[in-house]
Amino acid sequence: MQGIKRFIRTVVILALLGVIGFTVYNVFFLKPKVENLQQLEKLPKKKEVSLIVSPRAYVDRVVVKALQGSREVLIFEGKLPKTVNEVSFTVEPKKLGLKDGEARVVVELRRFFLLKDSFEVKALVDTQPPRVHLIYAPYVVLQGGSGGIRAKLSEPARLFVEVGGRKFRSYKVKGNVYIALFGVPVDTSTRDVIKVVAVDDVGNRTVIPLGTGIKRNRFQSLRIELRGKEKVMIPKLHAILGGDYEDLSFVELFKKVNEDVRRENERKIAEIGGNSANQRFWRGRFIQMKNSKVISRYGEKRTYTYRGKVISRSRHMGYDLASVKNARVPAANYGVVVFAGDLGIYGNTVIIDHGYGLMTLYAHLADFKVKEGDAVRKGQTIGYTDMTGLAFGDHLHFGVLIDGYEVTPLEWWDRKWIRTRIEPVFSE
Repeated sequence: MQGIKRFIRTVVILALLGVIGFTVYNVFFLKPKVENLQQLEKLPKKKEVSLIVSPRAYVDRVVVKALQGSREVLIFEGKLPKTVNEVSFTVEPKKLGLKDGEARVVVELRRFFLLKDSFEVKALVDTQPPRVHLIYAPYVVLQGGSGGIRAKLSEPARLFVEVGGRKFRSYKVKGNVYIALFGVPVDTSTRDVIKVVAVDDVGNRTVIPLGTGIKRNRFQSLRIELRGKEKVMIPKLHAILGGDYEDLSFVELFKKVNEDVRRENERKIAEIGGNSANQRFWRGRFIQMKNSKVISRYGEKRTYTYRGKVISRSRHMGYDLASVKNARVPAANYGVVVFAGDLGIYGNTVIIDHGYGLMTLYAHLADFKVKEGDAVRKGQTIGYTDMTGLAFGDHLHFGVLIDGYEVTPLEWWDRKWIRTRIEPVFSE
């Protein structure tokens, strides 16, 4: 009996020592840290901040304060929630009485009302948003069309044009002068407001309406019956997918290519289009393939049917141009080849960068006469037409990209439109 009592006492003592040891370790040896401190390094007019304490180490209170000269300003003080190791708060420097300029921000973690761990960061307080002066903006743009702006900012900032839910980046040309070409997505409402947005280094944001109207564009709708095309298309669909899809029916194959592969190809095009040179290569109007006939226009809404039943849809985002078989394809303008390879539904494809976000795309080619990195001249042969990819016949799919989004090429073939709508963007 005595032995059992001694055993129980020993177990209890060891348990107590374990609890004491665990507590001492957590309090005195396991030091808590603060994640996301970098959020406090730049303080704009208003900022949402979230700080994470890890490990918790019995932290029960978080205090955040700013020091400017001899002034100490309390930014936040509150308990660390029991369920999460995170505190969130809003910093509004002007309301707190902080002046624009340098400051020190101190984060204190308090434990057991006695222990305190401090973390300090150097901060820049800047509550003045950038001012935007529009030097040039178009009066009106077309659904699926293009436009451009020239603007001067009061300070270096990130400037972009927002239209139809898409953002088109700008390029700094001299001093604080920026230019931006932008596209108008085909499904943009004519009532939509095009905005110019400037965000400075600390996060202050200026948004102004561009005042440019959006003109309606009439896009054709086509129904394409696929029955009878199986023999020609099935090998193409398998080649595009490049895997073992023998178990899929013709309809399933077509849907996978027209929808899944198309989305992936468009993502790749957008990625390429987002890496344009910060300089202008092109000169004058863009040229169309010689002696070519337009067989399909930009913005066409295509509905694919099989035995009369709708199975898939797509939007045609370029011009299809046909001439003789294996016709010579010229570069539409001066630029640098940024892509030459297979691109799924587009087949053998060349993309040329013309600078400042503007690119051209040439698809369904037989082969390439250029490679990535080549500088090309306007009119230089870059390849020959064919029916690679998801093409039903020998032709060229020609597209114009702005920041990775395909716009109608029709405007870029028009000398007068370029002179009156685009050249002012580049005029000093």
